[in-house]
Amino acid sequence: MNKPNWFTSRFEVINAILIAAVSLTTAFSVWRTNMVGSNAADESRLGIIEAVKKQALDNENYRKVYEEAGFAYQFAVKQAEVQALEASDDPAAQDRAANARQYLLPNLQLFAQPLATDEKYQNPDGTYDLQKRLNDMPTEEEKQLDPSASFARADSLFSEQRWLVIGSVLLAVSLFWLALAEISSERLRSWGFVIGLGVYLFGVVWFLGVEIVFFYMRRGG
Repeated sequence: MNKPNWFTSRFEVINAILIAAVSLTTAFSVWRTNMVGSNAADESRLGIIEAVKKQALDNENYRKVYEEAGFAYQFAVKQAEVQALEASDDPAAQDRAANARQYLLPNLQLFAQPLATDEKYQNPDGTYDLQKRLNDMPTEEEKQLDPSASFARADSLFSEQRWLVIGSVLLAVSLFWLALAEISSERLRSWGFVIGLGVYLFGVVWFLGVEIVFFYMRRGG
């Protein structure tokens, strides 16, 4: 009886161990790919929420600014009217001016502030710099809203997921070849084993390379 060669005698054990390793690696790659996809979906959802919130806050700021501007112009008109009445020689007109200055003007000024009270918003021609007021209105919380950054992270993660899918497919292909080698004839076993092992190593390098590249891309960004 011929003594079996090294590959024939040990193939079953080696191939079984390799199949188990490839199966675990493939399961991990699928889990990691799904996790990256889930993170991408979370970032995309966060970007949508921030975009809606930012738009709502911007709309509210516009409304408040133009409301302030309306009161500011009313204040300016009433103030000019009161000054004209105060300059009149008519005691009744002066009384109306005193009442307006005591009761009406403070209330209008309260609604119109800071446009009517802060000189930095007042133009030399008597109008108001509404754009400067709009620029000053956002709070720190509003300034931290950055939907474009969330969408950029989501795009990066979705792109990474697509490349990781290729790595998972390569690992599945290697598992197919190793399983085929398990049931093939002795003549074809070595080819199936070598192809399966080669594709597996390439898939692992691919998977790790994608992770490293996108890690540094996002860190650099």
